[in-house]
Amino acid sequence: MIGTADIVKYGIIAAGVFIMISSFWYHSYRKLTVNLAVVWEIFGAILIVTGIFPVLSSWAHHISRGTGLALFFMGAVCLWGGFQFSLLLSRLAMKNQELAIQVSLLIQENERIMRQIEEQTDRMREYEEKTFVRD
Repeated sequence: MIGTADIVKYGIIAAGVFIMISSFWYHSYRKLTVNLAVVWEIFGAILIVTGIFPVLSSWAHHISRGTGLALFFMGAVCLWGGFQFSLLLSRLAMKNQELAIQVSLLIQENERIMRQIEEQTDRMREYEEKTFVRD
């Protein structure tokens, strides 16, 4: 018969696998940045190791079925919230990078336009000097 401790261990392992797969999937679709994907992968690996090795999951023998269920749901909600927050941070970082690229391009275009204006101003001065001398 499967006890509460075994259910908690399997739940921790499943959560770790799910976190690793989802972080890889979101990173592959460019919704999660590399740094956050690595952090979530490490966290998923830690959960898997915690569930696999009995030394690290011996605390699971001391909780009741209701407490294990409550811990599982609270952990799932916290992990989901943390993952959503990571996705939000990733989106903001990517948009910030895109804005920086656009600003850089605008600065380059501004410098090009300023050079053209200076060239036109120089040409106008030369023209005015030539026409002024003739008069």
